[in-house]
Amino acid sequence: MKNVILRQLDFIRRQTINYVKDMSDQKAKIIPDGLKNNIIWNLGHIYVAQEKFAFQLTGEHTKFPANMNSLFDPGTQPSNWTVEPPTIPQMIYLLNEQLERIELTLADKMNHEIPTPYNSSTGLNFNTVEELMVFCVYHEAMHFAAIKNINALINQ
Repeated sequence: MKNVILRQLDFIRRQTINYVKDMSDQKAKIIPDGLKNNIIWNLGHIYVAQEKFAFQLTGEHTKFPANMNSLFDPGTQPSNWTVEPPTIPQMIYLLNEQLERIELTLADKMNHEIPTPYNSSTGLNFNTVEELMVFCVYHEAMHFAAIKNINALINQ
């Protein structure tokens, strides 16, 4: 049986993917008035953040496709992009593949201490894989809500 945190991560990832799977790339690139980011940015940011928290900070091998960091790191926004972002199908592939790697790599390591304790920009301190993964659930859920809100604004 999967760890409860990995089950929650699987749940929110499935929710995120199912919500955007039939969305056009054109729609996913729209930035509603008053906002800085779009749906594609939120998907890419989920990927980049979890790659950092699940793999980089735990000392595992990371997979950052070309331009992912420059497109989706904290503080980036589509108005500054100089290259095309991934498409919705490409993002879905990356998000599915990442979830599989997280489950295969970290399922038996939740109680392991991370190589170097991490202090986030939000003031949280992380010492174990489990602590990082709990944050990933929260972080993805927050960006899933942003995706839903952006979509609602577009559909008005």
